[in-house]
Amino acid sequence: MSDSKAGRYGVAVGVDGSDQGCMAVRYAAVEAERLRLPLDVVHVLPADVPVVTSRLSVPEASLQRHGADILAQAHQVASQVSPTLEVRTHLRSGGRTRELLAVAERAELLVIGSRSPRTFDHVWTGGTVTGVASSASCPLVVVPADCQLSVTHDRIVVGVKIPGQARDLLEVGLRMAAERRAELVVVHAWRIEGVYDDIIADRTRAEQWEAEQSKLIEQELGGLRQAFPGVEAHVFVRHEDPAHALVRVSCGADRLLIQRPPTGRWMHHLGRVARAVLRDARCPVFVLPELRVAPPSISHDHAETLVS
Repeated sequence: MSDSKAGRYGVAVGVDGSDQGCMAVRYAAVEAERLRLPLDVVHVLPADVPVVTSRLSVPEASLQRHGADILAQAHQVASQVSPTLEVRTHLRSGGRTRELLAVAERAELLVIGSRSPRTFDHVWTGGTVTGVASSASCPLVVVPADCQLSVTHDRIVVGVKIPGQARDLLEVGLRMAAERRAELVVVHAWRIEGVYDDIIADRTRAEQWEAEQSKLIEQELGGLRQAFPGVEAHVFVRHEDPAHALVRVSCGADRLLIQRPPTGRWMHHLGRVARAVLRDARCPVFVLPELRVAPPSISHDHAETLVS
């Protein structure tokens, strides 16, 4: 077992001994093989175990053995996916979110599993997923519990929050689509709070807004299309609840890409849309770290858009 406190990671995956963790390992092993990087499997032991009486105390050695067993199982799963893959295991101790964020600082990619929103246990795992997604310094992939990795749709979906400021995200999406010989679907959904009836009554205004946002996205795609001539890219701008739109399109996607919005230096935040996507998406969700850019010239103060 390698020293978890030193060195760089390749593709890192967090495991907890659950079925969801095993699925995340399978996905991470495929990604590590594709990227020609080692796979680093990480398990975090609890730093403090609550004790009511001396009879309930848990020896540290028992926790270490249990953690080692979890890592050994994950190692076996990864080796079954890719027998030639270099797999390294790391046993860490502390807060799960904090330790995974420390791993993200030295990883090329971090993969974690998400438990089904239809089970009660998502209440505590949801905190880990959103906590890591809010602050991870490397790209993060969240693999849903009911994801069917063997089923492919040949489709990569990109959720754009602010048209005109998504070039990096679009480039990543195009590159993924090219590698997988898939189509790229770009989705921008929006809803203006408080004036819904006015928009329905004035379709001309809504259609004009949609046309303007589509033009901004197409302008960013323009130069990028030349670098990826084999990728068929489609842009869809919809007047629809953003979370609903992304979860809906995730049902027919192999991967859904979103980007964490810019935040203040000391504060990280995931809005309602991103939290809903991480909880309910039916395909792996790729979260890119935020870009620190100037505020948009067009105000979105009254619009709820991807990914707020």
